[in-house]
Amino acid sequence: MVDKEPEDPPKEQEDAAGSRRESKVEEEKPKIKLERNKTLWENIAASKPGGNVEMQDINVLVVGGKRAGKSTLIQKFIKREESAQPKPTTALEYCHGRREEGKKIQTAHFWEVGGGSELHMLMDVVINPENIHTLVLVIVLDLSNPSSLWETLMSSLDRSNKRIQECYEKMRSKGNTNPDKLLQRHRRKMGEDHPDADSFHLNGIPTIIVANKYDLFHDDQHIKVMAKTLRYMAHIQGAHLIWCSTRDEKDMTKWRSMLANVVFNTPFLEKYMNSDYTVGPLLLWQGRDSLASIGPPIGLQSPPDGFRTSGDPNLDRFKQPFDDAYPPKQTQKQEKDNFTTALYEEFAEPAIDALRAQKDEELKKAETVKKGKKEG
Repeated sequence: MVDKEPEDPPKEQEDAAGSRRESKVEEEKPKIKLERNKTLWENIAASKPGGNVEMQDINVLVVGGKRAGKSTLIQKFIKREESAQPKPTTALEYCHGRREEGKKIQTAHFWEVGGGSELHMLMDVVINPENIHTLVLVIVLDLSNPSSLWETLMSSLDRSNKRIQECYEKMRSKGNTNPDKLLQRHRRKMGEDHPDADSFHLNGIPTIIVANKYDLFHDDQHIKVMAKTLRYMAHIQGAHLIWCSTRDEKDMTKWRSMLANVVFNTPFLEKYMNSDYTVGPLLLWQGRDSLASIGPPIGLQSPPDGFRTSGDPNLDRFKQPFDDAYPPKQTQKQEKDNFTTALYEEFAEPAIDALRAQKDEELKKAETVKKGKKEG
């Protein structure tokens, strides 16, 4: 193949009168036609040669425990390269990533809820009837703090499921059929003929459960209990499961591949999947696990002291050995936070609650800085 030589620049030419002039090539500038019912990006895309560019928006809601690594996981997906240590998230924070391929532009809007389970009421701001069909839920757990892991997972699932059902009811009351379509899609992804179909609790929303900080947990003596519990929870919820460490680039490659598949529908390599915790961090795709493969929970002669039932006998079979291995810690502050959360739920106003939570978090930070100066 012979490379084409670059064309010579325009030369001066003589006109009929003998005068010399410089030839000019005027480039026609594309005109952007603005339509009020489209975003700026949609207007620009439609004005490109060829036009008719498909725009797709995906809303990724990221929740989980405090200091579990939510911000780092988001930045690892968007930027890839090593970045500065992220600051603790204040209430609800936003960023986005964009992917262009041919005439398709996909934008992932990341909404991160900070503050742990105390601020989970902020999910209501992101989960709404208008965008629920574009929603992806990511729940980030901290393997280095296993005693709080169950509570973080259950509060994230309970709050999100409650809000999703509220949206579905509102949509159905107006004759909207999207809730049924989302649930049908979820059943299809799990496998409508899956042997465990009767045990599933599906909500129609693509969900990823991320157990982070695997590097601080891999030699834990109760890792088998953790593996069985998280596999069971992810399986019955119809969620993807990944164990990882943000410090391990191989883990981050798997994380990016999984999230890109769920968000942008890009290919995912089967070789990344692993259901054996003895050979490395778990990675299980929705619908690819089974209760038979997970096996029964580790049996106990009696529930651990102070055991609090979940209200679901099947779930309690896994919760009992988990609580025995990782006794939950309940402090006075947590009891106060739980009471405050209950009040928020009973008298909920999402927009007002979001502003209140933001101000409470800012006040806490200001008090911490003030205290530090006094001690200094």
